[in-house]
Amino acid sequence: MLKMQILAGATCLVAVGLLATVGAQALPVDYAVHLASATNYDTRSKDEDTVHASISVFVNGMRKETAIWDGKGWDGSRAEGRKWVPGLHVFGPAGMSTVQVATGRLQDTDSLEIVFELLNSTGEPSAANHQAAAERIQRSACAGGDDASAWDCLVPQADAILDGWPTGSCDGLVAADKFVYTAMQLRRKTETGDTVTVTKNYRASNAPPGCGFSIYGAVITIARRN
Repeated sequence: MLKMQILAGATCLVAVGLLATVGAQALPVDYAVHLASATNYDTRSKDEDTVHASISVFVNGMRKETAIWDGKGWDGSRAEGRKWVPGLHVFGPAGMSTVQVATGRLQDTDSLEIVFELLNSTGEPSAANHQAAAERIQRSACAGGDDASAWDCLVPQADAILDGWPTGSCDGLVAADKFVYTAMQLRRKTETGDTVTVTKNYRASNAPPGCGFSIYGAVITIARRN
C-alpha cells in the first residue's frame, strides 16, 4: 500500500511539472508587417520616378507571403499613382497600409526576415519578378535590423537582384533592405502592445551617366495581430 501511495504521489508531481512547463511556454504570436510610407528626397530619373514596391516575409528561411503595391494612392485613387516627385508618399492610412503581409503564428524559436524593395521602372514588373528579387535578397549574406541596414551590402548586387526585370535607361533599385529578427525579440518588443517602427534612408545605387543620385526613405511597421 505504501509503495502504491508513493508511486501515485510521484506520478502526480510529474503531471504537475509537465503542466507547469506547458503553461510557462509563450503562446505563438501572429504579426502584421506594413510598408507604411516612403519619402522621395531626390529622384533617379530626371524629373520623376516611376515607382514599384513590394514587401515579403520569410519564416525560418521560407517565403511566407509577398504583397505588391498596386500603384494606387491610399484612398484608392490614381491621382498620383506611380509617378513620384520629391515628397512623402504613403501606402495607406496609419496602421492600414495596402502593402502588408502576415507572418502567421510564430513560436519563440522561429526566425523572421522582412524584405522590401522599391524600384524605379518604366516597365511593369510581374509578381514573379518581385518574388524573385525578394528571394535573392533573402539568400544574400546582407542583413539589417532596428539599428542597421542591409542597403550598403545590397547595392553592389543590384543588377543581379533585378535580373529578368524590365529595366532600362535610369531604371533601378532606389531602396531595398532585409531586417532579421527572432520571434522572441519581436514578442518582447510588442508584448505591451507597442508597434515596432523601422525608419531607414537609402542613397543611390549605381546608375548610368545622366541619371540622378536618388535618395529615398522608407518606414516599416510590425504589430501584433492577436
